[in-house]
Order: sequence, then C-alpha cells, then structure tokens
Amino acid sequence: MSAPDIIYAKQYGTIVAPLAQQMGSKLRNTVVVKTGVQAEETYMDQLSAFDVKVKGSRLSQTDPEAIDVARRRIALEDRYIAKALDKSDDIRTLADPTSAVVQSGIFGLGRAIDKIIYDAARGTAYTGKVGGTSVALPSGQKVAVGSTNMTLAKWLSAIDILNGNDYTDEDRVLVIGSSQLKSLLNTTEIKSADYNSVKALVNGQINTYLGCQVVRISNTISVKSGNSRFCLLYAKKAMGLAIGEDVQSRITEESTLHFAKQLYFSMSMGASRLEETGVVEIACDETA
Repeated sequence: MSAPDIIYAKQYGTIVAPLAQQMGSKLRNTVVVKTGVQAEETYMDQLSAFDVKVKGSRLSQTDPEAIDVARRRIALEDRYIAKALDKSDDIRTLADPTSAVVQSGIFGLGRAIDKIIYDAARGTAYTGKVGGTSVALPSGQKVAVGSTNMTLAKWLSAIDILNGNDYTDEDRVLVIGSSQLKSLLNTTEIKSADYNSVKALVNGQINTYLGCQVVRISNTISVKSGNSRFCLLYAKKAMGLAIGEDVQSRITEESTLHFAKQLYFSMSMGASRLEETGVVEIACDETA
C-alpha cells in the first residue's frame, strides 16, 4: 500500500478495535469478564456461600468444611469478518469513525460478542474438575410463554426467581428484543409514572427499571421458536465471558483480488453460564 494508505489503515485500526470493545457490544459489560486467556479452554470458578455455625461450649473444637468451588469450562473460538474494498473505493473514509464502513465493523463485532453471551446463557454449561459434566438450564429457571408477549407480570416472576435464589443485591440485566420493548411500553404501569425513564430504550439506549438494567438486543441475536422469542434476566456474576484475543482489526492488500484492500476483524472469545440459579429464561409470544 502507498504511504497515505498505510496511514489511513493505522488510523482505522486505532478507531475500530477500541470502539468495538467499548460500545460495539451491549452485553459485554453486563457479565464477568476474564481476559488474557492463552489456551483453547479455560475455567472460571465460583464459590458457594459460607454458612455460619454456632460455636457451642467454651474451647470446643472447630469443624472445618472444604470450600465448595464450582468450576465452569469455557471453550474459546476464533471468529472473524473479512471484507474487501476495491482500489476505486476511497480508503480515506476508514479514518472517519462515523463512516458506514467503520460503524459496520464495530456493530458486527459487537453483535458477535452479544450472541456468544446470549447463547451461553440459554445453552449447556460444563462443570466439574475438568469440565466434563454438562448442565442444562433447569425448568425452574424458566418463565413459560403463557400466550403473552413480555409483560410486567412475567418480568416480576423472573425477578422473584432470582430473589428466591438470593440474588437480591446483585447487578441484574433484562435482555429483550424489539417486540418485547413495544409490549412493555404499552404496559399501563410503565406508560404512567415511569414512561419517561424507559422511553430512552426506543433509541437503543440502556436504562433501568425494577432494579434491572434493560438491554434491547438485535432480533438476529435472540432465538425465536415458532411464535416465541426467548428473553433473559440474569445476575451479572452468573454469566462469564473469557477473552483470549480481544477485538483486532487490520487492512491488507490482496494480490488475488487485484490488490484490493481487505478489511479483517478477529477475536477469540467464549462464554458460559456460571450459576444456573442466577439466569432466568422468559418465553414471549410475539403474536400476542
């Protein structure tokens, strides 16, 4: 590449990677993050709560118990995006953080991170000393569809499940789609006293309600089966994201494409549910 092109390429790298880390993903900062992983697999540990015992008589012997550590195995996967710019395209647009090319790279990477977290929350987790025991999300951690879309009653039911599992003081996150947002905004309680604070969700902003951080994600990320879309409520400490290589971006010239410039994005990440009791799945009928 020419000297000006190299300068623009460097500017592109300094723009895309940090922005993708900071603002591309909507869920990255809502989970526990482990960085610097240098293997294809890693483990994240969670300690069980400590119970207090009554001492009893004077000079009585202590009765120690082994610390109960729950290990979760996380497999990292390499992911990438590769796009090409023809020689006739203006590479200078890559130095503009508001350009469509830059924004597409940022949001594409962000959606990929969110998909990793979303799938892990609903999928199979692997526990045990070497992560050989598979664990599904129990039925008791699910709110049935009930022929309704997202309702305040469903939201409260999910909160009640977390409260019953002693997640009362944790950071809690409600993950919904566009149809669920519309359903909530048509709820009488939200329309009245708290409408103004939740209204910001229409613009894709993160907001809070009922002590939960509310995040609207793309419908391409969440799973829909028939008429039902599956939303989530989880405590931050119940979900983990492991990062081997954070978001990287680079530009190269490809001789096989008549020296077109290739935009290449990569990352190596994996996620897991760390505690079943801290994750709730909410089924929502989008035709209701």
